[in-house]
Amino acid sequence: MKPQDLFPKRVVSYIQDIGVRALDHLASHLDTPPPAVAPEGEATPNVSANATQTLVDQWKAMSEADKAQFVGKVSGSVMEVIVASATLPSGLKKTVKEAKKVIRKRVKKVRKAAAKKKSQVAKKKDGGAKKRKKKA
Repeated sequence: MKPQDLFPKRVVSYIQDIGVRALDHLASHLDTPPPAVAPEGEATPNVSANATQTLVDQWKAMSEADKAQFVGKVSGSVMEVIVASATLPSGLKKTVKEAKKVIRKRVKKVRKAAAKKKSQVAKKKDGGAKKRKKKA
């Protein structure tokens, strides 16, 4: 089932519209850094300052259909996260607490078994049982 199907169409279209408007606003109001100056004899580097600048550069180059598709993919991912977080049990802290108890018990059993095995190995090295003194 698509995450868009879990939300009302009005909410999905609102998220889509706000996403496009927000990125348009970002692209129009982001200060572009001055171009990097290359040393003599070398080509000017065509590198964006950071990820935001790269996103804005790509956004400005997109057509309206590409912009809508991009925002659709991003909003779909966000909706998946929202749906997943809504389906988590409300008593998650209690579940984590119980899991810690189970893990502690298993660790204790493993340590106990390791200690027992270690003592058995030590007994085998000693020859099993203690040597008896011969009676004269």
